[in-house]
Amino acid sequence: MCGIAGLIHRGKSSNVGRELTSMLQSLKHRGPDSTGFALYGNPKPGEHVLRFKVAEQEDMRHGFKIHDQVIERRAEVDRRLDELGARRISEEAATEYAFRYWISFDGDMKKLADYIEDVEGAEILSIGNALELVKDLGDATRVSGQYGLAEFDGTHAIGHTRMATESDVDIRSAHP
Repeated sequence: MCGIAGLIHRGKSSNVGRELTSMLQSLKHRGPDSTGFALYGNPKPGEHVLRFKVAEQEDMRHGFKIHDQVIERRAEVDRRLDELGARRISEEAATEYAFRYWISFDGDMKKLADYIEDVEGAEILSIGNALELVKDLGDATRVSGQYGLAEFDGTHAIGHTRMATESDVDIRSAHP
């Protein structure tokens, strides 16, 4: 069982993060295990938004080593961005294992993505100038709160709530 919701604001920007969260939360009974958001923001010329994780939520409960590994993995992602000439404009930690960077990069985006995902535990959730993907364990309110989506302005969005019936409950299996 799953739930799907979406919205479009034609010709204007609105708080699609808050609106979609409310819509998905009303579908919680259809899938409380994980929630995914696909949000179309307001692109800035020359900027890309990179969302990535370096661990799973479940991993964070497994001792002190994982916290050090998260720091090391993020540092390696930063090093690789620098090596390929991607300029980090701004960074924020959405959670202790998932990050949102604004970058400027004129090179081969596929090469950049592959190089980042070659870091152990790293997975790009999205990279682009308008579309951002957010997915994690929990219902819409929890995921939205973790990732600060109540303040996300954009033109349209689609989301998905998920109940795992025959698959793992992890970020990789959550999807918008």
